[in-house]
Amino acid sequence: MSQLERTIKDLIVFYVKENYNNYLLEHNLTYIQGDELNKVINELYDSKKQHLKGFLKDSLKKLLKEDYPGDLTINNICYEIFEDDELCKNRICVEIKIHQENNI
Repeated sequence: MSQLERTIKDLIVFYVKENYNNYLLEHNLTYIQGDELNKVINELYDSKKQHLKGFLKDSLKKLLKEDYPGDLTINNICYEIFEDDELCKNRICVEIKIHQENNI
């Protein structure tokens, strides 16, 4: 995995965790279980997918500065990442479950 790919993965995980934590705060929850977690992930993924792409571009521009590879490269990477929505949602679910277990 290239450094760029690693940075993008780390940014996505950060974004997911922050949105999950915000969801918990907004709904006065400490944990989301089972089928409810899948429902929340579907809802957040569908509503935040475009925002995440913008977050990635903006964050990479700030982090990489003159080494930023350009919007076209980032758009292509985002296209590959978000090509399979179900795979993305499943991966997010795994990350959230790990995050929940570490914060119990």
